[in-house]
Amino acid sequence: MTDDERYMHRCLQLAALGLGKVQPNPMVGAVIVHDGIIIGEGYHHQYGKAHAEVNAIAAVNKPALLKKATIYVSLEPCSHYGKTPPCADAIIRHGIPKVVIGTVDCNEKVCGNGIRKLQEAGIEVVQNVCEAECRELNRRFFTYHQRQRPYIILKWAQTADGYMDIDRSGSTEIQDYWITNPALKVIVHKWRSEEDAILVGYNTMVNDKPQLTTRLYPGKDPKRFVMQRGKEIVSDLPYTPLPENLEDAMHILYDQKIQSIIVEGGRKTLERFIQAGFWDEARVLVGAQRWGKGTVAPTLPTLPDKIETIDDNKIIYVRRHL
Repeated sequence: MTDDERYMHRCLQLAALGLGKVQPNPMVGAVIVHDGIIIGEGYHHQYGKAHAEVNAIAAVNKPALLKKATIYVSLEPCSHYGKTPPCADAIIRHGIPKVVIGTVDCNEKVCGNGIRKLQEAGIEVVQNVCEAECRELNRRFFTYHQRQRPYIILKWAQTADGYMDIDRSGSTEIQDYWITNPALKVIVHKWRSEEDAILVGYNTMVNDKPQLTTRLYPGKDPKRFVMQRGKEIVSDLPYTPLPENLEDAMHILYDQKIQSIIVEGGRKTLERFIQAGFWDEARVLVGAQRWGKGTVAPTLPTLPDKIETIDDNKIIYVRRHL
């Protein structure tokens, strides 16, 4: 690993601390190095607050060293005024002579403009250091801007014998049941805190009336959506309806700046997303119990990337590699 890669990996570690807090902005980390020593580092903590570069500059105890330092940034410094002033201007103003960038910002408001601004000011710019890792970290941000839809995570729980729901034939009562162990419940609530929104199908809303909150994990609740079925919407529940047509639904979510969404089912809704190719990642929780009957869980056309075991349960992670 080169020095540039080592410092960029530190940028990525810092950037990841902003997951679930900075959307619709990307997660960004910055490290300032002088004579092989990190003299300042920072990351984007919260949407609307100071960006990574500004926080890293503020962390330097001897500002005079900035004129002889290199700043590493996991994403191209912004060049426009938004909630905060342009980070490229801050770098120029402090006289930092070299900038090492992980990847170009795909947002059309930036998209190379930050790099050009730095170069026009006489600053040396090195690009695409650990580019794949930097893009992977901000896969939600890149998907949103390049595909004009949210990053879609499919999630469901299933028994060891492949059932995701109980047999509801002949029953209209709301029935409380759990497939996975308490540890996985907490993990699911952590996942919810990391994404912008969560979606269920109409039947899941009616049958289970799920809260879809982060009550078992400290974090923000995602915005809650339900797939509309005709004109059937239960008005006393805090869900925002989305049209049955998935493309129309994605356009609405994009317009609302929803950068990522977890689809929690049920089966019909999950299968619609799978068949339409509207998914980027799936997380399947597998419990230890066996029911012998019920609603069979969906199947994915892609092999797992990773399987994690937690006590007697498993989490299967699947990525849709385009």
